[in-house]
Parts: sequence; structure tokens; C-alpha cells
Amino acid sequence: MKKLERSIVVNREAEPVFELISDPVRFPEFFKGITRWGLCSEKQRGLGAEYRVLMRVGSIEAGGLIRITDWQEPRTIAWKAERGIHQHGRWTVTARDDGETDLALEIAYDLAGGPVGRLVEQIVARILGGNMDATLLAARRILTFEEGRERVRPRT
Repeated sequence: MKKLERSIVVNREAEPVFELISDPVRFPEFFKGITRWGLCSEKQRGLGAEYRVLMRVGSIEAGGLIRITDWQEPRTIAWKAERGIHQHGRWTVTARDDGETDLALEIAYDLAGGPVGRLVEQIVARILGGNMDATLLAARRILTFEEGRERVRPRT
């Protein structure tokens, strides 16, 4: 299983960061590479909610049905694939003493066994890692400049 981890510092408190990453309507706004994000359960968010997710990886779309397996507001959201590509992931929101927030994204996936499968996993890691970096930057941009108001603290 290949595991990728990325993180970024956001100039906001933890609650609005969690609010953004937990809003299923806004998720496609900032998660780069997502081509389909659809609700597949009566529960729209929180523990047990299910979504059909597809992501462009090179020239193909890959994904499947994911279920939210951990929901600890305002700290953690985790998911696991129920069908499709074997994968799981986690958002972690950590408040810092300086009023900023660490936002981390972790995704682990398993494509196939053997040397060809490992080679494909390495290629996918480059694409997915780039999407994860762009996702965190997009989330920070939304949180920093949301509603047309700049939220950058002045330098002292």
C-alpha cells in the first residue's frame, strides 16, 4: 500500500478550516483532480455518509464508493473505500498556539501486486501528490480570501 501525506499552515482558527473540508457541497471547489463527487447515502455528512468519487489520474478516472469512517469535529475526517480502488484517507485539523491551523491530508492506496503494480503506484503517486498539494493550496486560498475579505494578519 502506497501512502502519501501532505500538510499546510492556514491563517485561520481550526473551526472554519474544519467547516470547509467537511462541507460536501464545497469539496469539489478545492479538491483538485476530482471529476465526480456525488452523495450516495441519506446522510449528507458525518460518520457513515457515503460518496461516489472519481479523480482524474493521467488519462483515466479512478475511484469508487467511499464511506466516512471517523468524524471528530473539529479535528478529523477519515474515509475508506467500500468499492472501487482500494484506498483510505484522512483530513487532520490541528490548532496551533499562534492562532493558525495545520491542515494535513493523507491518502493511502493499493493498485495491484507485483513489479508492474508497484511501478503504476509510483506514477500515480506523482500525479496524486501534485493534486494533494494543489488541494491544500486551494483550501488555504479559500480560507484566507473567503468572501472577498483578506484574512492575512499584518506582519509585526
